[in-house]
Amino acid sequence: MGFRQKRVNSLIIETVSEIIAKEVKDPRVGLITLISAEISPDFKHVTIYFTVHGGSEEGQKNSRLLNHASGFFQHELAKRLKFKYTPKIQFKYNQTFEKIKHIETLLNKESEEESEKSD
Repeated sequence: MGFRQKRVNSLIIETVSEIIAKEVKDPRVGLITLISAEISPDFKHVTIYFTVHGGSEEGQKNSRLLNHASGFFQHELAKRLKFKYTPKIQFKYNQTFEKIKHIETLLNKESEEESEKSD
């Protein structure tokens, strides 16, 4: 990924975060944290990865809501950033943190069982 793509990814994350914080009034949208963005080499498509407090079900629900409103986000992005093409936005829920918590739970359970065996 080139320097320009990285810079555009950062601008998009910053701008969409601001839009979510200040413009989105839908109470169904949870507490969203944008993690990263990946813009295509032609700068016409961007995938924004996010996480949300509340687990996988909440993440899937918010993914549907955000993708349904992607036209709104694209329009707001066009107003705030002066690109030749405003990229088409797709939101994807990132389950990395949930997977980490699950692995930690399994490891803690395993270490507790081993300590009980050694007692």
